[in-house]
Amino acid sequence: MNLYDHIKQLHQAELYGDLKHLSSFVLSLCDNSAEVEVLSLPQKYQCLVHFGDALYHTEEFKKAESIFRKSLLLKKAINKSKGKCSGSADVISEVDVKFKLYQCLFQQKQNTEALNVLESINTKQRTAKINLALAKLYLRDGRDRSAMTCYKEVVREHPLALEAAVGLLTLGMKGADVASLIMNSLPHGTSCEWLSSWIKGHAYLSSKEYSNAVQTFRHMETKTCLKDNVQLLNCVGEARFYDGQYSQAMAVFQRVHALDPLVLKNMDLYAFLLKREKKFKELQGLAQQLMCISDGATEPWVAMGYYSLMCITKPKERAARAVYFAQKAYQIDPRSIQALILKGTALLELKKIQDATLHFLEAVRLAPHRFEAYNGLIECYLSNNKIKDALTWAGRMIRTHGNSARTFTLYASVLSKDPNMISKAKPYLEKAMKMDPSSLDPVYNMCEILAQEQQHDRGIELLQKQLESHSTGRLHQLLGDFLAQTNRIQEAMDQYIITLTMEPLNVKAREGIERLEKDNDMGLEGGYDVEVEMGGSDNDADFEGSDMESTWSETDFS
Repeated sequence: MNLYDHIKQLHQAELYGDLKHLSSFVLSLCDNSAEVEVLSLPQKYQCLVHFGDALYHTEEFKKAESIFRKSLLLKKAINKSKGKCSGSADVISEVDVKFKLYQCLFQQKQNTEALNVLESINTKQRTAKINLALAKLYLRDGRDRSAMTCYKEVVREHPLALEAAVGLLTLGMKGADVASLIMNSLPHGTSCEWLSSWIKGHAYLSSKEYSNAVQTFRHMETKTCLKDNVQLLNCVGEARFYDGQYSQAMAVFQRVHALDPLVLKNMDLYAFLLKREKKFKELQGLAQQLMCISDGATEPWVAMGYYSLMCITKPKERAARAVYFAQKAYQIDPRSIQALILKGTALLELKKIQDATLHFLEAVRLAPHRFEAYNGLIECYLSNNKIKDALTWAGRMIRTHGNSARTFTLYASVLSKDPNMISKAKPYLEKAMKMDPSSLDPVYNMCEILAQEQQHDRGIELLQKQLESHSTGRLHQLLGDFLAQTNRIQEAMDQYIITLTMEPLNVKAREGIERLEKDNDMGLEGGYDVEVEMGGSDNDADFEGSDMESTWSETDFS
């Protein structure tokens, strides 16, 4: 065996560390041995490609890029040589080397240069993986039509390339057209009973018909032997989340995580819901588990961000950590909506309202179907007391999302900030409560208005009625506030204690108890001690002493 055979053997055995050393020596011998031909030109070209592969697999992307560029220059020289070089037909193609070069550039976040490399490949020579990579880069660049063309080529070559099919539906292609494209490309006689339902469900999801999407995916689960399929359940959870059915979505994502703890898709949405419901221990476990799976995806970083927002630390430190984690997610995928929403939320907590507004505006631009992006943006304007701007965006939100309990609730919350418009807010909240009796947000907003208007008895009546079917810490805390205002001291105290039993960190309930004790010049019956009764919190186990502390404090918020 000569040196070239040994290089090929090491490459086939995937011994990349050894391959790097040997390739380096052999290429130096080629360059410095003028009298003896160590390798022929085609062999040297192939050696460079193998060397680049070894560097790529050991994550030396910059050096691998340099080696692949050298190999392409040598290939041009070989092609231009007058006499055909022996063995030149057996070497790896120029197209494959360009794809390897694209992979190196993509790993270095050089997306424009990566796109240029792929576009330099002749259209007729582009394989399915090249077209799929081009489609994703075109999407990042905002070139939807070019992305759609590439996705179509992928589906024509591989009819069951489901990622490409979803890409077409997301870009606005009709479900019937996608189904026709797939069926016409499938070999005659191929039977996929589930495929038409799958396309139909994703078509509903892309056209924002979420209830129909849920119904279609549920039908697939029960009728096509796809019970407990994680991918299918993820689609159900996603549709419910986008439709504002947060409790149902959380139950589905919880089931997904239980069935497959290693799944990453949509776990950022699950983390958002856990944070929203103040489920600290579940969120802590999810975030830590996701980080053990991968640090190269957005979902683990987003989950860590929401977890940090719930830790007991100084507010600025807590929010700075969340900004750091959100930025890590954003660097991995600049189109991650949840990363933008998380960062905007953390910046708003840091009182950096202008920066937060920019992030929510970008989220609205990229994903106008995301209600949470509008919600954050409107909150930014209200924080700056820009009620007119908040009303403008609330109106756009209703036009985009239609009439629903949550859209009416958000619109009413903006109206209630203007003393002259409080009377207009109430009808929207009443409609919201009728449209979705399970939603508590309109109840909370109505209680705020009733408290401003000092309609305490009506507030008590509303809350007692809600507590017949719901039981949350906030409902009990609000009821305690109203009872305290009507001098029903012992009943108010009982409600605050129930609140702290459910939510030991509820600051308003603690303040309510302290206020009652002070006003009545007495302690709780039996010497009740809030700290002792409720016990310490597990939330103290956060990131103290982390070596990233300086990084958080120096985070660039732009």
